[in-house]
Amino acid sequence: MSRAHVATPAERASVRDLELFARTTVEGVRQGLHRSPFHGFNAEFSQYRHYRPGDDLKHVDWKAFGRTDRLYTRQFRETTNMSALFVCDCSKSMDYGPKFALAQAAVAVLGTLIVDQGDAAGLLGVAADRAQYLAPGSGHHHLTLFLAAVARLRPESPLELAAGLRRAETLLKRRGLVIAVSDFYEDQPALAAARRLKHIGHDVVLVHVVSRGELHLDERGAVEFVDAETAERVVLQAEQAEAAYAARVSAWLDSVEDSALRDGMGYLRLTSRETFERDLRQFLVRRRGGA
Repeated sequence: MSRAHVATPAERASVRDLELFARTTVEGVRQGLHRSPFHGFNAEFSQYRHYRPGDDLKHVDWKAFGRTDRLYTRQFRETTNMSALFVCDCSKSMDYGPKFALAQAAVAVLGTLIVDQGDAAGLLGVAADRAQYLAPGSGHHHLTLFLAAVARLRPESPLELAAGLRRAETLLKRRGLVIAVSDFYEDQPALAAARRLKHIGHDVVLVHVVSRGELHLDERGAVEFVDAETAERVVLQAEQAEAAYAARVSAWLDSVEDSALRDGMGYLRLTSRETFERDLRQFLVRRRGGA
């Protein structure tokens, strides 16, 4: 399975010069880009503390001693490799226009970025009869398996994203990064499950995938709309409903974003393949600036 099956070469290259950092403490092998819960003296500066007998004198801040006549030791925070798990919404509502293909591309590009920077990426796609799960791993061979697993995902499950996030909680053995990719139609259960993951120490990012066709009613006249999840049918005059519909969709999108940011989660909205590279870059740059 080549990378081009789920993301184009241009899309992969668009973020190759960036990195996806964990914004909270993660646990793992202490040699990577990300903050570890363990303090040491061999990586990123963390804080000063008062000198204690036995501390290595090379870490004493002698300039501070000259100013204050007190001994302070520079303490550093060891860094660690990150383990990231993508939880992809495979519910039927994702099968609208290019929405699911856009979700797959986002998982493929971000997963490739994570593995290329030396971290581990895994995948969980929840289906009706089983969960398609690939444990986080690193290296070129694992990336091939990861992209093949992404390409096999299909939007045909009646299960909600919340079920996948609850499953992720049981699968993850240490603190890491959880990236939920969904249209968040079942927003409250999904947000509650994501909030739970955040509460127990995981870094959480919501990738909100929306089709442009869902933002406005482009149809005219009497139109029958069918709910992709429940098959419920509604007939209405599109022109009369357009303004109210667009306003409610906009308010709902803002509410999901506000909830995510208020709870300390990352948020990325993707609405089309045309702006895909730009949106990914802007998200990664903003995230790096706030790390």
